[in-house]
Amino acid sequence: MRIPDIIEAMLSKQTLPGGRHLYAVLGAYPDLDLFAKKLQQAKTADGKPFTAPLNVNRGILDAIPDDEFRQLIENEAKRPEPTAAHVAKAFEAFLRSQLEKKKLVVLAHLEMLFAYNLELNLLRTLAADEHRILLLLPGKRTGGRIAMFPAHEETNYMLPTNLVADNHMWEITE
Repeated sequence: MRIPDIIEAMLSKQTLPGGRHLYAVLGAYPDLDLFAKKLQQAKTADGKPFTAPLNVNRGILDAIPDDEFRQLIENEAKRPEPTAAHVAKAFEAFLRSQLEKKKLVVLAHLEMLFAYNLELNLLRTLAADEHRILLLLPGKRTGGRIAMFPAHEETNYMLPTNLVADNHMWEITE
């Protein structure tokens, strides 16, 4: 879909008062950057401008004190589970704090979530009723699934099939 059409479709979904409000836009990194710029020029359903996307990687790293992070990294090769658990906890804290401030958050740069193979259902759980989450994902549809980071053939990350409803997901094709 073209970027203006995606924004229009997303805005029409935003007017629904209840239910799940997890949305995703798929595309290559340059396309997602362009989408983010055009999105910030649009207005939300309540007439306010869209905010800039939040960098999830940065939010996670900022939520973990430097000393703790160094210790996690030193022990990660031997015991990766505590590091993944710590990253998951930091992501949850980051996401909850952002949703307290805004009714709609736009999230970009979610690479750490995939690198640590974190459970993504938190996104579905928190994106309900008055809270809305838009994911900007470097991915594309392939064979009924969403392949993440398709430009990097050595990776094999797939978005969970039931995470985002099909009619809440759009792929940039311009």
